[in-house]
Amino acid sequence: MSKLEQTRRAYDKISDLLNQEIRSRRGSTKDLEDYRRLLDTAFYLLGWGQFEFLIRRASRDAVEEHARTNTVHGHAWRQIQANIKALTVRQQLDIIFHTDPRTRSELDKDYTVRNEAAHDNQLPREAKDLSAWLDKLEEAINKTQS
Repeated sequence: MSKLEQTRRAYDKISDLLNQEIRSRRGSTKDLEDYRRLLDTAFYLLGWGQFEFLIRRASRDAVEEHARTNTVHGHAWRQIQANIKALTVRQQLDIIFHTDPRTRSELDKDYTVRNEAAHDNQLPREAKDLSAWLDKLEEAINKTQS
Protein backbone atom coordinates (compact mmCIF):
# COMPACT_ATOMS: atom_id res chain seq x y z
CA MET A 1 0.00 0.00 0.00
CA SER A 2 1.40 3.36 -1.01
CA LYS A 3 1.66 6.44 1.20
CA LEU A 4 -1.09 8.12 -0.83
CA GLU A 5 -3.37 5.13 -0.30
CA GLN A 6 -2.62 5.17 3.44
CA THR A 7 -3.34 8.89 3.54
CA ARG A 8 -6.66 8.39 1.74
CA ARG A 9 -7.67 5.61 4.14
CA ALA A 10 -6.72 7.72 7.18
CA TYR A 11 -8.64 10.69 5.77
CA ASP A 12 -11.72 8.55 5.10
CA LYS A 13 -11.66 7.14 8.63
CA ILE A 14 -11.21 10.49 10.38
CA SER A 15 -13.77 12.11 8.07
CA ASP A 16 -16.31 9.37 8.90
CA LEU A 17 -15.73 9.90 12.62
CA LEU A 18 -16.24 13.63 12.22
CA ASN A 19 -19.43 13.04 10.22
CA GLN A 20 -20.74 10.77 12.99
CA GLU A 21 -20.02 13.46 15.56
CA ILE A 22 -21.78 16.08 13.44
CA ARG A 23 -24.86 13.84 13.05
CA SER A 24 -25.03 13.06 16.76
CA ARG A 25 -24.59 16.65 17.90
CA ARG A 26 -27.63 18.45 19.19
CA GLY A 27 -27.12 22.13 18.58
CA SER A 28 -24.51 24.09 16.75
CA THR A 29 -21.96 22.20 14.68
CA LYS A 30 -20.00 25.31 13.67
CA ASP A 31 -16.88 24.22 15.53
CA LEU A 32 -17.04 20.80 13.88
CA GLU A 33 -17.49 22.38 10.45
CA ASP A 34 -14.39 24.49 11.14
CA TYR A 35 -12.53 21.30 12.06
CA ARG A 36 -13.76 19.74 8.80
CA ARG A 37 -12.31 22.60 6.75
CA LEU A 38 -8.99 22.34 8.60
CA LEU A 39 -8.96 18.53 8.25
CA ASP A 40 -9.64 18.77 4.51
CA THR A 41 -6.91 21.36 3.99
CA ALA A 42 -4.37 19.43 6.08
CA PHE A 43 -4.97 16.17 4.23
CA TYR A 44 -4.96 17.94 0.87
CA LEU A 45 -1.56 19.45 1.59
CA LEU A 46 -0.27 16.17 3.04
CA GLY A 47 -1.35 14.38 -0.14
CA TRP A 48 0.42 16.98 -2.26
CA GLY A 49 3.57 16.68 -0.18
CA GLN A 50 3.61 12.92 -0.66
CA PHE A 51 2.83 13.31 -4.36
CA GLU A 52 5.64 15.85 -4.85
CA PHE A 53 8.11 13.44 -3.25
CA LEU A 54 7.01 10.70 -5.65
CA ILE A 55 7.18 13.10 -8.62
CA ARG A 56 10.71 14.14 -7.69
CA ARG A 57 11.77 10.51 -7.47
CA ALA A 58 10.08 9.59 -10.77
CA SER A 59 11.62 12.56 -12.61
CA ARG A 60 15.05 11.77 -11.17
CA ASP A 61 14.71 8.18 -12.39
CA ALA A 62 13.59 9.32 -15.86
CA VAL A 63 16.47 11.78 -16.15
CA GLU A 64 18.99 9.15 -14.99
CA GLU A 65 17.72 6.72 -17.61
CA HIS A 66 18.02 9.27 -20.43
CA ALA A 67 21.41 10.50 -19.20
CA ARG A 68 22.95 7.05 -19.72
CA THR A 69 23.02 7.44 -23.50
CA ASN A 70 26.18 8.55 -25.27
CA THR A 71 24.46 10.94 -27.64
CA VAL A 72 24.00 14.66 -27.74
CA HIS A 73 20.68 14.08 -26.00
CA GLY A 74 22.49 12.16 -23.27
CA HIS A 75 24.73 15.19 -22.68
CA ALA A 76 21.66 17.42 -22.38
CA TRP A 77 20.06 15.01 -19.94
CA ARG A 78 23.26 14.96 -17.86
CA GLN A 79 23.04 18.76 -17.62
CA ILE A 80 19.49 18.41 -16.33
CA GLN A 81 20.63 15.64 -13.98
CA ALA A 82 23.30 17.93 -12.49
CA ASN A 83 20.66 20.57 -11.76
CA ILE A 84 17.61 18.42 -11.01
CA LYS A 85 17.14 19.81 -7.51
CA ALA A 86 16.63 23.27 -9.01
CA LEU A 87 13.69 22.12 -11.15
CA THR A 88 10.25 23.17 -10.01
CA VAL A 89 7.49 20.62 -9.51
CA ARG A 90 5.86 21.82 -12.73
CA GLN A 91 9.12 21.28 -14.65
CA GLN A 92 9.41 17.81 -13.22
CA LEU A 93 5.82 17.11 -14.22
CA ASP A 94 6.85 18.14 -17.76
CA ILE A 95 9.59 15.52 -17.74
CA ILE A 96 7.30 12.75 -16.54
CA PHE A 97 4.08 13.53 -18.38
CA HIS A 98 5.36 15.04 -21.65
CA THR A 99 3.63 12.23 -23.58
CA ASP A 100 0.39 12.59 -21.60
CA PRO A 101 -0.69 16.23 -21.99
CA ARG A 102 -4.12 15.61 -20.48
CA THR A 103 -2.72 14.34 -17.17
CA ARG A 104 -0.07 17.07 -17.24
CA SER A 105 -2.72 19.77 -17.74
CA GLU A 106 -4.92 18.41 -14.93
CA LEU A 107 -1.97 18.27 -12.55
CA ASP A 108 -1.04 21.83 -13.48
CA LYS A 109 -4.53 23.00 -12.52
CA ASP A 110 -4.34 20.96 -9.30
CA TYR A 111 -0.98 22.52 -8.48
CA THR A 112 -2.47 25.99 -8.82
CA VAL A 113 -5.22 24.95 -6.38
CA ARG A 114 -2.54 23.53 -4.08
CA ASN A 115 -0.72 26.85 -4.02
CA GLU A 116 -3.94 28.67 -3.13
CA ALA A 117 -4.66 26.17 -0.34
CA ALA A 118 -1.14 26.43 1.05
CA HIS A 119 -1.21 30.22 1.17
CA ASP A 120 -4.86 30.70 2.07
CA ASN A 121 -5.02 27.80 4.55
CA GLN A 122 -8.39 27.03 3.04
CA LEU A 123 -9.32 24.39 0.54
CA PRO A 124 -10.93 25.75 -2.62
CA ARG A 125 -14.21 24.24 -3.82
CA GLU A 126 -12.48 22.50 -6.75
CA ALA A 127 -10.77 20.12 -4.33
CA LYS A 128 -13.63 19.07 -2.08
CA ASP A 129 -13.76 15.29 -2.77
CA LEU A 130 -10.42 14.45 -1.20
CA SER A 131 -10.76 10.68 -1.41
CA ALA A 132 -11.32 10.82 -5.16
CA TRP A 133 -8.56 13.38 -5.55
CA LEU A 134 -6.04 11.25 -3.61
CA ASP A 135 -7.00 8.30 -5.81
CA LYS A 136 -6.37 10.49 -8.87
CA LEU A 137 -2.87 11.32 -7.60
CA GLU A 138 -2.25 7.61 -7.04
CA GLU A 139 -3.31 6.88 -10.62
CA ALA A 140 -0.97 9.59 -11.94
CA ILE A 141 1.95 8.10 -10.02
CA ASN A 142 1.06 4.62 -11.30
CA LYS A 143 1.32 5.99 -14.86
CA THR A 144 4.93 6.90 -14.18
CA GLN A 145 5.73 3.32 -13.21
CA SER A 146 4.32 1.62 -16.28
